[in-house]
Amino acid sequence: MIAQTSVIIPVRNGERFLGDAMSSVLSQLYEADRLLVVDDGSTDGTSSVVATFRDPRVALLQTSGRGVSAARNLGIAAATGDFIAFLDHDDLWPPSRHELMIASLLAHPEIDAVFGRVRVCFEPRAYVPAGWKGLDGKYICELVGTALYRRSFLKGIGGFAEDMQVREDVDFFLRLSEAGLRPLMCDVDGVIYRRHDSNTSNDEARIVLGVTEVIRRKLARARHRMKA
Repeated sequence: MIAQTSVIIPVRNGERFLGDAMSSVLSQLYEADRLLVVDDGSTDGTSSVVATFRDPRVALLQTSGRGVSAARNLGIAAATGDFIAFLDHDDLWPPSRHELMIASLLAHPEIDAVFGRVRVCFEPRAYVPAGWKGLDGKYICELVGTALYRRSFLKGIGGFAEDMQVREDVDFFLRLSEAGLRPLMCDVDGVIYRRHDSNTSNDEARIVLGVTEVIRRKLARARHRMKA
C-alpha cells in the first residue's frame, strides 16, 4: 500500500498559472492522496480554475488574505496521511517526482524529508535576478517546493511564521534544521521554478529586508537556547 500524501498549494489571484500547477500534481498523485488548494482571498478567477478539476482528491480551502504563511499553515492543519508536499501556484512538478520521492522516504524510515533539484524555467518578460541562471539543477533546500516531508516531523515546529511574507521559506527550513531535520538529497528534479514578470521575489529590496529578518530571528533563537 502506498503511503498517503497531502499536497498544499497556497494561492492568491493565481488563475494565470494555477491550472498548470494542479495538473502537474494530479497526474502523479495516487488514489488516496489529496491536493489542498488554499485560496487566500483571491479576487480573480482562482476558484473557477479549481472548480474545473472534478477530481475527488482536490479540496478547496478558503482564507481571507492573511498571506502565504497562514495559507500554508491552514493546509498543514487540514492535511492527512504520512507525507506533506508544498507547491507554489506558479510552479510545476517535474515528471516522476512523486513516485521517486515516495520510494526514497519509504526506503529510508530514518529520514525526515527528501529534497530534489530545482529546475528554473524563464518565462517571456521574466525578471532574472543576478545568479538565478546558475541555480538550475542545484539542490536548494530552502525552497519548500523541492521536498517531500514526513507530516509527523513538520507538526513539531509550529508551521510557517505568519508575520513573514517574504523569505518565510528560509526561516521555515532553518527551524526545521534546528529541530534536528534528517534530510536526504534525492536524485530527482523536485520542482520547476517558473521565473516570470510577477514573481514575489522580483522586489529585491523587499527580499533583502526578508533576509535580514531571517537572520535576526535565527540569532534570537540562538540566544534563547544559550540562556535555557
